[in-house]
Amino acid sequence: MKKTIKKYFALVAMIAFAAIGITSCGSSGSADEADEIPVDGLLGDVPMLTAKYCNKIVDLRNQLFSAGLTEEEAKKINEEFKKTQEERDAKLLLARETLNGKEIPVEVQNGYGVSVSGNMKIECEGKGSIYAVGKGELLKDFSNEDILSRTIVPIDTDGKAISTKSNGFFEKEDGGSLLDYKKGNKIVIKAYVSVGQFSASSKNTNEMKRWAKLAKYVIMDTRSDEFKKLKDQLEADKKAEEIEAAKKIVGEN
Repeated sequence: MKKTIKKYFALVAMIAFAAIGITSCGSSGSADEADEIPVDGLLGDVPMLTAKYCNKIVDLRNQLFSAGLTEEEAKKINEEFKKTQEERDAKLLLARETLNGKEIPVEVQNGYGVSVSGNMKIECEGKGSIYAVGKGELLKDFSNEDILSRTIVPIDTDGKAISTKSNGFFEKEDGGSLLDYKKGNKIVIKAYVSVGQFSASSKNTNEMKRWAKLAKYVIMDTRSDEFKKLKDQLEADKKAEEIEAAKKIVGEN
């Protein structure tokens, strides 16, 4: 009896350990669906690999928490999980290296008050965040409200927003106070490139399909009608994707 209890708790502990780092990865589709993500865009195969391994890890998580697993079956899934992590880390590391230094066009919303110098360039080191980095200059004094309302929107090849969250920020080139942005200040512009994560953080197939079509970044004011239209369109697209996913679950074409 004691031996059985020990085995039970050992199994529970092993499953809990294996689940660390994957519980944040939401429902995201299958690995086969990820294979359909284009790899000929600015970001190469990184969006596809990001979705593919997130999907694999979700599948393993679901297997681990399914009812009726024997201890041997749980050990086998745990080993597959470790192998998948190693494979993901190696493939993403190599794929991310191909992005380093790649240029991405950047534009400024008409009348926003910032000029930019050339394209942005991707910077990614090790397993850290990936940024597109550029330089510019302020053409007017910026209030705190102006700074808080700025965003850098990734736009796809169809002219649609890929994400309308807080996608980037400004830094003063001289390292001065973030609360003192004046006309003529030289700035560094940093935009997030939300692909290539080593942690499974809800990077689902549809999101990565959008990133695979990245065409440019646009510096915008979140208070503008132009930004609100992009946000509304993205929300409508996401809703349509949810409906299509629901139809697949219930077997509708």
